[in-house]
Amino acid sequence: MMSIMTAEIYLILSGKGGVGKTTIFSNLAIALAMSGKEIIVIDADLAMPNLGLVFGMIDPPITIHDVLAGSEPIEKAIYEGPHGLKFIPGGESIEGYQAADPSGMIDVLDNLKDKADYILIDGPVGLNEDIVLLLSVVDHVMIISTPDLISMADALRMRLIAESTDPIIDGAILNRTNVHGENEAIELLEKTMELKILAAIPDDINVHRAGLNKIPLVISNPDSPASIAIRKLAAQLTGVEFIPDTKKSGIIQKILGTLGFNVNSNERPN
Repeated sequence: MMSIMTAEIYLILSGKGGVGKTTIFSNLAIALAMSGKEIIVIDADLAMPNLGLVFGMIDPPITIHDVLAGSEPIEKAIYEGPHGLKFIPGGESIEGYQAADPSGMIDVLDNLKDKADYILIDGPVGLNEDIVLLLSVVDHVMIISTPDLISMADALRMRLIAESTDPIIDGAILNRTNVHGENEAIELLEKTMELKILAAIPDDINVHRAGLNKIPLVISNPDSPASIAIRKLAAQLTGVEFIPDTKKSGIIQKILGTLGFNVNSNERPN
């Protein structure tokens, strides 16, 4: 007899743009899928959707906007990504944005929760009504920040709003840290936000290279510093021990190396 899945729903937020939210979000989702979990990811940034681009889909025929406008069923907006991951992209048109009713996201999540182990929602940046709506229906919230004062102050505001709707705030992900300032930044963020730091993602040139090559970081360079941090976070969420597969990653690196990708160097190009 098959067991019925009930997805844990995660909302990924940031107080400001430019902190790498969608990059971390998409690679975390892939890392979870690589562990054998059934994953559905949703682009809930209705004004500035980017998830389709991350997974190589420039102009999806049916999007979350069509679903929220009531013109298409959710099943037609689901596409397959790396390692069996399912993703629901957003549309780019102004007309689609104007027609979409964000309140329909509640029905979307209700229809999907028995079809995955985890549902990850890439939320809009900053504070708006869409976020308040999502906060009322998710199980967990993770807030992404970079180790600078403005980003952390914005993240603090996100925490205060999230707490007002009483979801479980798992903690914060600190992105683009460096060896010299990481401990100080983590200590400051934990003290300011009173939140556990779930992961510190190091500043890693391979993130930029993966974006240019249109290959997700956890696939193109699974043993780069940022990739290891993201994969450790995925293992933490699923409650398993993280063990790097150096043999497999070595094969991947050799293949990409023959294609001209320098995946082993962390030095920035001149």
